[in-house]
Amino acid sequence: MKKVLLTGAALMLVGGMVATEASYAAEPGVKITGDARVRLWYKNDAYDFDNSNAVDDDVSMDSRVRLNIKGTAAGGAYAAVRIRMYESLMGDIDKDPTPIDNANNIWVDKAYVGIPFNDAFTLEIGKYRSTYGPLGPTYNFFYDDVHSTGFKGIIKLDNVEINPFIEWMEEAQYDEVTTSDKNADNDEIRFGAHVKAKLNKDWTLGGMLGYQTDSRNGVAGSFEPNEGFFASIYTKGQSGQFGLVGELAVTDGDLNGFNSWLNDGSGTVTYSVNKTTGAIVASTDTDQIGSDDTGFGGYLFPNYQIDKLNIGLNLGFTTGGFMPDRAFGFVMIGSSDNSKITDYIVGAGGDWLWAGLVATYQVAEDLKLTGNLVYADIDAWSNAGDGPLGGQMGMKTLDSAWELSAVLQYTISKGADVYFSAGMLAPDMEYAGAADDTAFGALTRFELKF
Repeated sequence: MKKVLLTGAALMLVGGMVATEASYAAEPGVKITGDARVRLWYKNDAYDFDNSNAVDDDVSMDSRVRLNIKGTAAGGAYAAVRIRMYESLMGDIDKDPTPIDNANNIWVDKAYVGIPFNDAFTLEIGKYRSTYGPLGPTYNFFYDDVHSTGFKGIIKLDNVEINPFIEWMEEAQYDEVTTSDKNADNDEIRFGAHVKAKLNKDWTLGGMLGYQTDSRNGVAGSFEPNEGFFASIYTKGQSGQFGLVGELAVTDGDLNGFNSWLNDGSGTVTYSVNKTTGAIVASTDTDQIGSDDTGFGGYLFPNYQIDKLNIGLNLGFTTGGFMPDRAFGFVMIGSSDNSKITDYIVGAGGDWLWAGLVATYQVAEDLKLTGNLVYADIDAWSNAGDGPLGGQMGMKTLDSAWELSAVLQYTISKGADVYFSAGMLAPDMEYAGAADDTAFGALTRFELKF
């Protein structure tokens, strides 16, 4: 019945808009854009924090190229695709490197069609990525670049934008839990809406509300259905020299961690993210989403502009198993855009409180320097059921940590930037026998947009 209602709602949404004649027109053709990235990083041998799993100094390199292809028809309808190539660690010089995110060196992670029914409404259908929320000092806090397949509306009414969505997160026929489920129509479906209002030229207010159904058959120890609600409210604005960014979010206990680039386990060997270390590893899947409690999380970033200097304070918390997007954070705490030298993902292992002083100075038009001084306090989960990723969280329990880090951005030419990041993290570990050695990391990242 749920499936029938959702399908009917989607058809009515489309049918209701077809009746209105579209005045939108565009120049037909194909446009190709893209970006490329190369990263080189260093981590010292204390990076692991664990004497039993001590590692040597690590110097590594990876690269990727992404192409965006958009074909537009004369009436304004369009098809879009994103192709990812060679997203890999550098390996033996005589061999192709092993891709870390896919079994092939070339794959597609976006493929969708957009139909503008009129000037106010566009419907996107297919495989796409969604970002809802304010861009803070690094990445979005809650819903950033989330991959899904389904229907998404783009409704623009004066200064208000509404994004209703119905999305299939897991398809039982494709990613079955057991052989008997291969032909069963037991899917994980997400539906809801995002609303954003431009209050004036300086201030934006928005939020989202959704619910996820999960009709798949769970297998204890390797997979559990994840069903429940999720919501957020956010704001971003500027008043003179004062700026503010903030967001508050909540997820049902069964959905804690659903926004952190993780999939449910199916008993097969797959690539996944270890939220304790932030590393991408190959392993046999277990249930990596969900916990016992409803999760809450949020942050505020008040900041003040003084000529070329911006000073801000990033204050935030997570509780009840809540996980923000794993890209949110600083340099050593949280992935940010320097994920290769991250020591700990925000929200991992317990309930978090953090305060980070962030100072950014525009040295010149093509040179910017950002410094971070961060303290995080973690109330460690007492058992595996308290948070996502189950018992793996007990491997390295962080009690508190200090981070001192800096990022230098230099624009080589228009569309070409290089970033130099470095940081140190002084941890205080919770469990007996843990090594509280200071971790060091440095990263150079070249980015090209075309």
